[in-house]
This record gives sequence, C-alpha cells and structure tokens, in this order.
Amino acid sequence: MTDKLIYIINEDGVRQEGTILSKFRLANENDYIVYSLNELNDEGMVKIYVSGLVSEGGNYSSREINTDEEWNNLKSILKTLAKSEEEPFPESIKLDTKLVGEEIAVRKPKKLLVSKKFADVIGSKYSEEDNTVVEEEPVVVPEVELPKEPEIEKTIKIPTFEELQARNKNIQSVMETAAKVEETPIIEPKEEKPIIVPEESKPEIEKPTYESRVQRVDYENEFKKNVEPVLMDVYAKQQKQIEDLEEELSKTKFDLFEKQKEALSLSNEKEEIKKKNEQLEEQLTGVQKKMDGILSVLKDE
Repeated sequence: MTDKLIYIINEDGVRQEGTILSKFRLANENDYIVYSLNELNDEGMVKIYVSGLVSEGGNYSSREINTDEEWNNLKSILKTLAKSEEEPFPESIKLDTKLVGEEIAVRKPKKLLVSKKFADVIGSKYSEEDNTVVEEEPVVVPEVELPKEPEIEKTIKIPTFEELQARNKNIQSVMETAAKVEETPIIEPKEEKPIIVPEESKPEIEKPTYESRVQRVDYENEFKKNVEPVLMDVYAKQQKQIEDLEEELSKTKFDLFEKQKEALSLSNEKEEIKKKNEQLEEQLTGVQKKMDGILSVLKDE
C-alpha cells in the first residue's frame, strides 16, 4: 500500500483505488478531499475529483458541493496550492484526519481536468503525520524443500464468435449422425432349424436378448452444460465493456457541460460590462453637452 492510497466507493457501489492529492478544513468548519483515480488522457491531462468529507463513527462519506461560491473558493485554493512546489502547505487549513487506506463513499464529486504537473504539485504537499511503519526483526525460518507442484495454466482462453459458431455446427452434425444411427434397424440373427429332442432330455435354453449398442446422448443438456456458460460469459464481458463506455461518455458529457457553463458565465459577464460601458459613454456625452451649453452662455455674457 502506498502512502496515499484510499478506496473510493462510487454511486454504483464499485470499489476503486484512488490517490489522495490534498485534504483541508476551511473557516466554515467543513472538510474537503481532493483525489485522483489515475485517469490520464492522450494529451497528458489528469482528471481530479473534489468532494466534501464527512466522518460518522469512523466511517467516511462525501458531502456534495452545491453552491457556485463554495466551488469557486475551492478552485481558488487549488490554484494557490499548485503555484509553487517550494511553498509549504498552509497551516490555517491543515486537516489532521488520517485517510490513508480508508474507504470513502463518494456521491457526485466535482471534477477538474488539469495538467499532470498541476496534480503532482498538489500531491507533493500532502502528507499524513505518524505514518511510519515500525520495522520488526525478521524471524529466521529454516528452509524446507517442498515438492514442486505441477504448474497449472491459469489463462482462460475465451473462444471467438467464429469458433463458437463452428463448435455449434459440429455439435449439430453429431446430433444428426446419432439420429441416423438410432433409426437404423437392428438385424437379428436367423433362426436355425430346431433339433427335435425328446421331452425328457430337452435342456432348458435361455432365450437370447439383443440390446441396442448405440448409446444415446442428450446433446441439448451437453450444449447447456458446455457451450451455454461460455456464451453467457462472453455476453457478460461485452455488456461490461458497453457499461464502461456509457459511463465514460456520461463523464465526458458532464465535463463538456461544466465547460459550457463557464463559457456562458464569461459571456454574460462580458455582455454586462459592455452595457455598463455604453451607459457610461451616454452619461459622459450628456455631461459634455451640459458643459458646452454652460460655456456658450458664459461667452455670450
């Protein structure tokens, strides 16, 4: 376990390994945690998550960040922490809660896409005191030569769709062959002419019975037993890949929505500044006209 490892339980109950980047307590007595799931895109950008932190009876969970004011304040703190690697972590917001190795149930965290250097600088200022491990003297155990166990191949080969289709055709051909064998009539041996023996000396002869030597196989059960589980396993893996892609798409849409909100906010601010400038220009024009009128009156006098 690394010195920054935590376990994040997301909305779907999935347990993921995360890396703590920062933790702090603000003046409002609220605790916060910044962490990463080590998601790095092709451009070298890292996705980091920010969430409120709540501790109840030794169990940790998250608190949603609902207001823009709170979120803007947190982004400002992160920018300050990432300015320089040499600046120490501010004592005023230091949080002494030990989180390494803990599980945290997180719901709807805030997300930011930042450079790897930004994330590394924030993470470099994170530490948990009294996190040293006491080394014990090693116990000497005599070496005992044990018999080598045979190596077991642990790789499970998943057949392709073409292989499964060929296997199904093979099973179908075997079933058709068996059906033909079962339909083939069994030829009984010709009866030999009976030898007339006196009743007194005639031995008792058991009548021979002829049984089919063709062993019937229930290929439907064989298919359910051997082929159907493989098909279900392939289907489950494909379904899992689809779910992962849908989750990634949802995250991407959320990030785009956040960026659009920020862009719209900047556009609204720009529009307001433009209107204020126009109002000031109108006021200045009115003042100028009044000054011109006053000067003209003074000149006439």
